[in-house]
Amino acid sequence: MFNTYLEAASAQKLTGAIPGDPLSTDILVARAKQDLYFKSLNQDLPEISATTDYSVAGPHGNIPVRMNYPSQNTKLPCIIFIRGAGFWAGALDSHARTMRSLALLSSCVVCAVDYRRAPEFTYPVQRDEVLSVISWLKQEQESLGISANQLVIFGESAGATIALSVALTLRDREDSCLAGLTLFYCNAAGPKPTSRAYSQWVWEQYLGHKGPSNDANAVPLLDSMKGMPPAWIGVGEDDPLITDSKELYEKMTAHNHQITFKLFPNLPHAFVMFTGSLLPAYNALKEAALACSNFFKKH
Repeated sequence: MFNTYLEAASAQKLTGAIPGDPLSTDILVARAKQDLYFKSLNQDLPEISATTDYSVAGPHGNIPVRMNYPSQNTKLPCIIFIRGAGFWAGALDSHARTMRSLALLSSCVVCAVDYRRAPEFTYPVQRDEVLSVISWLKQEQESLGISANQLVIFGESAGATIALSVALTLRDREDSCLAGLTLFYCNAAGPKPTSRAYSQWVWEQYLGHKGPSNDANAVPLLDSMKGMPPAWIGVGEDDPLITDSKELYEKMTAHNHQITFKLFPNLPHAFVMFTGSLLPAYNALKEAALACSNFFKKH
């Protein structure tokens, strides 16, 4: 493994696979390019005990779900994995390495939710699909071999935004099923005039309109964090969204002392995708996995 992101990124460029750009090409073309980029990062996947795909009924049609089992043990705790990729890209295979590694490092079953993508589907579709999967996990926990009375949500970037929206909704419903949140590089403050063009575009596709939103559930940092579960928040030092993670930490610690913030030196946005080639990324995921395990131990 490489010790610096620059080394890992340089090696990645040699594969010829680079991220898609929906601002300069048709979104379907950008998704196809992004899929190739994700595929190049998911070679030689770590072995796990089993993966099983399901189709879960949801408010907008069936939701693809993948259960990643680290062992044959039953009644294992369950982590819900919500991918990033700007709301517009990715699927069940795009973050396979992260999901499998998370399952092995945490000794928990990892349930990946293939939520519907923007701009074809806008908020609150993505949030509501995760909520539907949570209900399904509770109902089917015996047959799935998990313990779903307490759950942890793991979200990265756009997935962290969805995770926060889900947690806020559960809080407002007085549903205490979440043992904790593990969040990488949150994108939770909504569109800003000073943001990069890509960031503004991402929010426009997700919200379904240009400019800011007054919906505190869609833009979680507009809401109070009172009554939220414990959380672990990680972000790279070179991430353009670092202020979102810092603001989230400050808002959460105002109401909950069980909040951890970890800053990872010399790492950019989305660095967890490089756990197969970059040692600091793997170590960061290992730390996040331990946080997930500890959430369950405290309940």
